[in-house]
Amino acid sequence: MADGPSQLPVAITFAGLAGEPAPSPSPTAMATEAGEALRAFFEEHPIVEAVQFELALNEAGDDLEYAGGHLLDAAGAPLRDGREAGRAGEAFRKLLRTDPRLAGLPVALVIAMEGIDHTFRIARDATGASRPPGETADPDARAALRERRRLAERDARFDQRDPLPDDDHVA
Repeated sequence: MADGPSQLPVAITFAGLAGEPAPSPSPTAMATEAGEALRAFFEEHPIVEAVQFELALNEAGDDLEYAGGHLLDAAGAPLRDGREAGRAGEAFRKLLRTDPRLAGLPVALVIAMEGIDHTFRIARDATGASRPPGETADPDARAALRERRRLAERDARFDQRDPLPDDDHVA
């Protein structure tokens, strides 16, 4: 096996969704039905911007040796803390276990790609899912919105009500 999954994730698209032609020639264009199932997941969990996962086959290339992944936020960081992140993770695991439209996704990806290990990414935009209120598809605008939120949180924390030392009593 290679030294691990590839460094750059391969973007997954879905035929007939988000501008992808219906009979797509790309090996990473999956069935429309899988994209529709994932679109429902993304719309139900607005904090999730993308799903990134790794698949690795054994040396013979005939069995899955490793599979793992992360849900990512708008900044590309893994979602780990918080109630909503936990709910999204559990909903995604349940979706993969129970939805027949997604059951064959790992196998289809492995067959479509050469090699034995890859990292894949499914973005919210690839499924045609709507954006959370107040957000845009433009990455620069999203970065600006994140920075405004961060500054607003900081301002709320330091609301200028901190006690100031009394400098009038100089000895």
